[in-house]
Amino acid sequence: MPILAPPALIFFCNSVLFISLFTRLPSIQASMQVNKATLGLALLGGALGTVLALPIAGKINNWLSPRRTAALSLMILSFVMPLLAMVPYAGFVACFVFFAFIRTMLDVAQNMISTGIEQSSGVKVLSRSHGFWSVGLLLGTMASSWAAGQGITPVGHLAAIGVFVFVCALVVLRITPEMSSLTVARSSGNTPTFIRPTRGILLVALMLFGLAIIEGAIYDWGMFLIRERITTDPARAGLLFAFFTIGMGVTRLSGDWLREIFRPAILLRASAVSVALGLGIILNFENEWLAAIALALIGCGVAFNYPLAVSTIISMRSVNSPAENLAALSMVMLIATIGIPPLLGSVAELYGITTSFVAILPLTLLAFFMAPVSEGRGLQRDENVGQETR
Repeated sequence: MPILAPPALIFFCNSVLFISLFTRLPSIQASMQVNKATLGLALLGGALGTVLALPIAGKINNWLSPRRTAALSLMILSFVMPLLAMVPYAGFVACFVFFAFIRTMLDVAQNMISTGIEQSSGVKVLSRSHGFWSVGLLLGTMASSWAAGQGITPVGHLAAIGVFVFVCALVVLRITPEMSSLTVARSSGNTPTFIRPTRGILLVALMLFGLAIIEGAIYDWGMFLIRERITTDPARAGLLFAFFTIGMGVTRLSGDWLREIFRPAILLRASAVSVALGLGIILNFENEWLAAIALALIGCGVAFNYPLAVSTIISMRSVNSPAENLAALSMVMLIATIGIPPLLGSVAELYGITTSFVAILPLTLLAFFMAPVSEGRGLQRDENVGQETR
């Protein structure tokens, strides 16, 4: 069995679960009979679930082992999926918090498995594993489009996805190697409860913020934008959304090659221009082909954002370890973006979904002007700063 198979399958299933839910969100909203502002408040539960899980995710993985945590998380999520389309609004909020809580456990497990395989085998698999996230987004979107076109209800669709993921979880349990005792020991050491963000981390977060907000808005509200501006047919809307995942996937798969040719700042500025151009097209034209091109441009644009931020953090000189700095960056981004989904939902309800996306278009300028941070600009002063609170 190729050593890439276990993490690739986990990343793939994780993204299929994620995109299957969000592409059926307009139908779920209609069945709950709530407006966009109310749905936006429910999506706030995702941040709550993540906040609750972050302090214990590492401990749970060390206790159960990443292999068992990943398989068990997939099994639990396979049962939660159809519930999200069955329950009334209050139940949806509770299930969504739980969904985010378990997915955080899964996120930690999948990355620990990938890095554990790299440490034990010497073969790099992390980047390719993340590539299977994009593959899952594409195939999950196309499956959602087909299901909607066939008139399959969200409950039936998400139940089928749950069965598929449950079977995959059994495969994960069988083929995933246990991490070495050395790897577990390293991951379970004296880690700080809270890492105080340094100036450098805040600069990287500011660089990341603009395109991260736009990427999240596409996931949360992109289907609403397509169905209200471009086509009311859920199947065609799903196919159009697939162009976003295609753009992201193609860019990430060619990312290593592009990074060898172009400097990080050039790539990030090109990403910002690509996203701005894509948003400009889809907000000004209602043609399906132009919408497909626009969504592909947005997907291409957001693909480099997080990888470049991670690369910047890892190469940054600091008294904290790269893992600790990444944890601090994740917490800063979570706090910075926590209120965005309900805010965009409220704007959409009051002024229309188009206005929500017009409001976030200027954020591309933030990424454009902060791009030099990706090459270490302004991070030199971070070397002797960054003590952690334990």
